Amino acid sequence: MWLDCALVAGYLAVLLFIGLRGGRQVKNTADFTAHSGRYGVAVIFATLAASYIGGGFSSGNASEAFSHGIGSTLALMGFALAMMGIGRFLVGGVARFRGVTTVGGILELDYGWGARVLCGLFSFLSCAGVVAAQMEAMGLTFRTLLGVPDTVGILIGFGIVVVYTTFGGMQSVIAADMVQFLLLAVGMPLLLIGGLHRAGGIGAVVQALPAAYWNPLNGTTLWGFLSLFVSLAVGEALAPPYTQRLLLGRTPAVTARATILSGAFAVPFFAVTGLIGLTAFALNPLGDAATAMPRMILTVLPVGLRGLVMAAMVSIILSAADGFLNGATVGLVCDCVLPLFPKTSPVVQLRLLRYSNLLIGAAAVGLSLWLPNIFDILLVAYSFWCPVMLVPLAAAFRGVRVSRRGFFCAVGAGLFSSLFWTLLLGEPFGIHGSVVGLLINAGVFFCFHAASNTVRNISK
Repeated sequence: MWLDCALVAGYLAVLLFIGLRGGRQVKNTADFTAHSGRYGVAVIFATLAASYIGGGFSSGNASEAFSHGIGSTLALMGFALAMMGIGRFLVGGVARFRGVTTVGGILELDYGWGARVLCGLFSFLSCAGVVAAQMEAMGLTFRTLLGVPDTVGILIGFGIVVVYTTFGGMQSVIAADMVQFLLLAVGMPLLLIGGLHRAGGIGAVVQALPAAYWNPLNGTTLWGFLSLFVSLAVGEALAPPYTQRLLLGRTPAVTARATILSGAFAVPFFAVTGLIGLTAFALNPLGDAATAMPRMILTVLPVGLRGLVMAAMVSIILSAADGFLNGATVGLVCDCVLPLFPKTSPVVQLRLLRYSNLLIGAAAVGLSLWLPNIFDILLVAYSFWCPVMLVPLAAAFRGVRVSRRGFFCAVGAGLFSSLFWTLLLGEPFGIHGSVVGLLINAGVFFCFHAASNTVRNISK
């Protein structure tokens, strides 16, 4: 076991080295946000994939598959389709935003600094929630793999992520993502192969599963499944960490190709992690669903290989946490604070980014201790993004805009309808509030767009 622990410790040391080394190159806000569009297909593809594949999409998927079967894995395919759709239909519009480094900066071009501040606020809230989900997954992973308490595991993950994101900003995040992508792309298939070998092959796994596990509606309703599919498809669509990466590509064509590839990669990855959960059930149907993936690592893999896959599982969680932590920090400082205080000196700007990164990470740790379920935290985070910012942002990429009044009305309608549906009505029919908020937001936005077109036609 000492060799496995040494491999994990060595991997974490590499991440710290990347952060400290990258920090020496960060002299101002532009360096922290990695503003120059110099990255090619391979880098954008790997950093996008590493960012969205976190604890919820890996161990969370395995846990849901262990408990209910294939439903969660099929619902996750909505996210893969959304990523490919973004690459095909939206990313071409990124040429319009050359030189823009933040999500709020995109909306500022059409709706002014007030839209930028509002976008920054919701970027901060949604991203901080996703970081909390990853911290919760980190605690669970370290407890199962290394036997440390959840709180200690969360603090270990927090410490590692905060060091390299605080010092190196987006440049260190991208460098770390390269290492993390390689580990997760190799580690998860190795774990599945080891599990299937221990279980006696795919046929034995199929025979060991209850018939209900092959029904996508097991444990839910048709409306509940469709709602989850849509929530996963749009919940993180154009989320700040992903949109930031869309602004870093060398050309729009490069970025579009990388985005489509990242969505295509999600399909087999989600299938692999779902099969890991099903295989874990076949091996031990009475086990704990929440720890299905890490426990399988301990039971089916030999020493050495086990340490590699343990590092891969840790990398999955850290790769999502670092991107969303950077997104929360950039959103709060660059899109909220600096537009309100434009005369802030470059030195103070960089200090604000680094101090905010530390404080946001600490707040995410507190949220992870308060809400213990990874999927619940993710759905809370989604409620502060897709019902309010997704439609105007996607429209901006397509060159579609409304009046400033229309923008703020759509944002308000999406937010309040989502909260009303969730908090007061209790999500009737199992439909998530974020889905309702998104539909209301889109309805208001395009009503204003249609009205403005009518006025223009009449004036002609």
